[in-house]
Amino acid sequence: MKIFALVDCNNFYASCERVFDPSLKKRAIVILSNNDGCIVARSNEAKALGIPMGVPLFEQKALIKKHNVAVFSSNYQLYGDMSQRVMNSLRLYTPDMEVYSIDEAFLRLDHLQPRNLYEYCKTIRAKVLQWTGIPVSIGIGPTKVLAKVANHVAKKQTGVFDIRSQQAQDEILKVMDVDKIWGIARRWSERLNQMGINKASELRDASPTII
Repeated sequence: MKIFALVDCNNFYASCERVFDPSLKKRAIVILSNNDGCIVARSNEAKALGIPMGVPLFEQKALIKKHNVAVFSSNYQLYGDMSQRVMNSLRLYTPDMEVYSIDEAFLRLDHLQPRNLYEYCKTIRAKVLQWTGIPVSIGIGPTKVLAKVANHVAKKQTGVFDIRSQQAQDEILKVMDVDKIWGIARRWSERLNQMGINKASELRDASPTII
């Protein structure tokens, strides 16, 4: 059986800024677009304040000033360098890796069995943080889509989540809205909803002929 681990850097742009300024650790952070016009990235603290993604900066200035939110222009040279450091660290743990984006990578782990892959991924997570200063979450699954789902859960829990068991898949997919699945955008989700498919488990169990 194939086994994938999706490694995703947490709030990557904000985390990069924190590496070089530890005083930002608990502070809300927003990152701006190239022309400093729109908010393109937020720390968890900024999300908790209700600052939306992709909105013009001027619309949020009052909230930003009230809560002393740190505001940064995009520094893509820094983010690219930090991404390379993270990816080079991950390559030490598997020869089969696919860089998916600046802050995400799929690792193939099936060749490592019978190793305890949950503990192995905890080690990867700890070492990436130690070597680069960037926190990551890791989702383990039998497909890339399920590894993505597992990563979504990992971010809300302990940082690593394994969704390979049927029980774990059933519990999570039955409460996950279909539009949260990787590759299902708004228009597709609307069409699926019209077919009576609202949850991820319903899409999984739907007739292939109908789909």
